Amino acid sequence: MKTRNDVFATIEKLCRDLAQNPDSWENPTLERYLEAMGRWLEDSSKKNPQPPSWEFIIQMLEAAKIYE
Repeated sequence: MKTRNDVFATIEKLCRDLAQNPDSWENPTLERYLEAMGRWLEDSSKKNPQPPSWEFIIQMLEAAKIYE
């Protein structure tokens, strides 16, 4: 079972990988990364209709906008 700590560790890993290997990323900018994430979410919802807690995801995204 994946945990919140696993998500945090993945984000840290992605940040390090982007800093060290930007040429290996198809979406190296925030705009492109978020657009790709949106497309992936849309496509994956067609394959797996069981949604995660969208409220949590929305709260996380909104908090990240102003969190220092």
